[in-house]
Amino acid sequence: MTGELAFIFPGQGSQYVGMGSSFYAEYELARSIFIEAEAVVGVPLRKYCFEGPLEELTKTQVAQPAILTLEYIIYRLLTEAGVNPAWVAGHSLGEYAAVVASGALSFADALKLVQKRAAYMAAVSVQGGMAAIINCPPAHLEKMLNELATEGVIEPANLNSPSQIVVSGELPLVEKLVAKVKEEGVGKAIPLAVQGAFHSSLMVPAARRFRADLEETSFSPPTTPLIANVTGEEVTSAGDFQRLLEEQIYSPVRWEAITRRLCALGCTMFLEVGGKVLSGLVKKTCAEVNTVSIREADEFKIVLAKLREV
Repeated sequence: MTGELAFIFPGQGSQYVGMGSSFYAEYELARSIFIEAEAVVGVPLRKYCFEGPLEELTKTQVAQPAILTLEYIIYRLLTEAGVNPAWVAGHSLGEYAAVVASGALSFADALKLVQKRAAYMAAVSVQGGMAAIINCPPAHLEKMLNELATEGVIEPANLNSPSQIVVSGELPLVEKLVAKVKEEGVGKAIPLAVQGAFHSSLMVPAARRFRADLEETSFSPPTTPLIANVTGEEVTSAGDFQRLLEEQIYSPVRWEAITRRLCALGCTMFLEVGGKVLSGLVKKTCAEVNTVSIREADEFKIVLAKLREV
């Protein structure tokens, strides 16, 4: 199946203790992929994914390869069952699973890049944080950010939907913004469980270190169209990936633009691979489309049966 279907891959924050265990118990393909991933990254992913503790699983250096591994397992099971997307896109870290699904990068090379990316991001010395701002008028949010930016770095990081923008920056400023949103009664502010100011200018040093790894990596022309985080547009050339994945580290994720672009291209169903958060964001932007999500083996079977009926 291809047609009007897009695969979308969530990013960091979608990790949870027990992730992947239902697939590992039931599918030989999942077992072999976990073993391959552990051999590449040298981290006991099965232990952290299946048993936790959550504090260890949430560490950037563990969460990023763990999420990529689960998403790749579900992607492979779907395609082996004959479910193929017409388009792919991923949110932040999820873009690496999307690049693999596009045919532009091998799973092993994606793991190596993700491991390096995580290490460089974790090594940024500034104590950073992120928060989701929901139902706050954009002009008012911009005004608050401009006021706080006189004290340091705080910037829009994820342009997720018309009603949700994630901000990123120095932790004290993110905490101030969360307090201001509450005090002024202009929407809702939710601190995110991440360890860094991702997709902000504070990540430029990490991106510069990452450039050499990207230049040493071989990308192929995508065989399935991918909509990029940085531009919200299709990637058509293998040569674009190095620049886009470097810029992605410190640039906003344009998820609302990605959703609108996929809808404009004719996508009527979004299948979220490995999480549940993106489906809600898609619905807030394009209410008329269908969304389904898969995190567990039982969900995989249910979704597969539904797709085969379409």
